[in-house]
Amino acid sequence: MISQPADGASPSQSLVLGRPYRPIAVLLHWVIAAAILTQIGLGWYMNEVLPDHSPAQAAVVGIHISLGLTILLLVLIRIAVRLMVRAPALPMGMPAWEKLLANASHLLFYALMLALPLTGWALVSLGGRPIQIWGLPWPQLPGLDLLFGSPTPKPVRHLLSHIHVYILIWIVLINLALHVAGALKHQFDGRPVLWRMTSMKPPRSGSSA
Repeated sequence: MISQPADGASPSQSLVLGRPYRPIAVLLHWVIAAAILTQIGLGWYMNEVLPDHSPAQAAVVGIHISLGLTILLLVLIRIAVRLMVRAPALPMGMPAWEKLLANASHLLFYALMLALPLTGWALVSLGGRPIQIWGLPWPQLPGLDLLFGSPTPKPVRHLLSHIHVYILIWIVLINLALHVAGALKHQFDGRPVLWRMTSMKPPRSGSSA
């Protein structure tokens, strides 16, 4: 006798629709996503709205730094979970090129989720001031003197700032748009996937939503 899967899907549904992610992976996914979107909003607000070198800007910068380091820790935990618990396979019937694109998008997201906080950590480390995460001391990013020299040339700091503030952010936004578009496409083309990363129940066989 074949037992019913814990997620409520029948064995045949599990083969066609795939299996859901583990609760810890779902929790980390949405917490990190919300934190990154908040971080992008804070970055825009402190750079484009608040007056430079104002007390308000300094306060928001402190939150931005703390949240960025928190994201780095959460991403490291997410990677550890991913290495220990194999991710569910993509649904059957998905074309090979779509599977390749989905996997490439996920790998790019992991790279970006590491690159953004690491470049931010590097920038505040090059500033020479003590770093704090939610009021607690945090070390400078090691190895910067060996990598860039001491003192670090201004062109290097400007390039690193441009990469962090503009290039990586735009890549994140474009990749996020593709990620959401792909999920919505499959949600309505007969291979729904949103339920795998939410508390939604698996759709009935033959349902597209």
